[in-house]
Amino acid sequence: MRNVMVYQEYSADREFRFEVYRNQNSYEIWVQRKITDEYMGPEWFDYHDISDYMHRADTLERAIEIGKECLKCLL
Repeated sequence: MRNVMVYQEYSADREFRFEVYRNQNSYEIWVQRKITDEYMGPEWFDYHDISDYMHRADTLERAIEIGKECLKCLL
């Protein structure tokens, strides 16, 4: 369950991002992909979770490292 977002970072092309959420005893890292919709027009976009890219870490520093590695793997 996502509680409080404490960090967010985008890939250089802004096609991907990761968010870090603080839970009681850990941090959750959610990696997301940018989506667009022709029906909504060229200005509309949103980010959706990549289902296999949720990770957990015990510290914020480690969570950010994991998120950055995930972004590298997707580019």
